[in-house]
Amino acid sequence: MMASSDCSLVNVVVDLPKELAADVEAVRQRDPEFLERAIQYVLARRIIFDELKTPTSRRR
Repeated sequence: MMASSDCSLVNVVVDLPKELAADVEAVRQRDPEFLERAIQYVLARRIIFDELKTPTSRRR
């Protein structure tokens, strides 16, 4: 787990279809931390995917 000093606050605005937005809002009200964890998970997977598809010679 990261220390809070390793984190930065980011505000994200997303346009969603009304039905999906209503579902997301209901989840946010029921379990505010769930969306945070879900977004962290998805972003981590995306970063790993991007890193793995990058040719080895271009990796840091």
